[in-house]
Amino acid sequence: MATERQVAAPNARAARSSGVLFAVAGVAAVLVGVSSILTGVPSVARDLAPLSGPGDVIARFGQMAPVLSAALAALVAGAIAVLLARRRLDPWAASIELIVLGLAIDVCIGGAIGRVGYAVDGTVLAAAVVCLMGGSSLVAGGIVALLGRE
Repeated sequence: MATERQVAAPNARAARSSGVLFAVAGVAAVLVGVSSILTGVPSVARDLAPLSGPGDVIARFGQMAPVLSAALAALVAGAIAVLLARRRLDPWAASIELIVLGLAIDVCIGGAIGRVGYAVDGTVLAAAVVCLMGGSSLVAGGIVALLGRE
């Protein structure tokens, strides 16, 4: 009976830690990118004026919704990464959630790329690229966390 019991891979802790690291880095990248897009610092998006205040978010919610959705997904992913790091969430569930949230961020930013992908002068807006990288990092973190299943 003892030989039939599944044993955790010797690198399960390392995989979980790496998944958390990828997720936290992705969350940070998305939040920095979103804040750059919304404030227009260092570059203003071609078709999305920076926010002038909290009331502006409500007035232009339809324009801001994809970017705000990406930020919200990043915050949820950060909470999942913390739960995964503290072993409060099964690695299988955490990995699926991180993959879904990473893809959601990429879809939100990708859908708004016409508005937030280019700066006023026509160059590629680095903040949009950083957001896409952050979403991809969350997907990678979810895949790596899956390897940490015990």
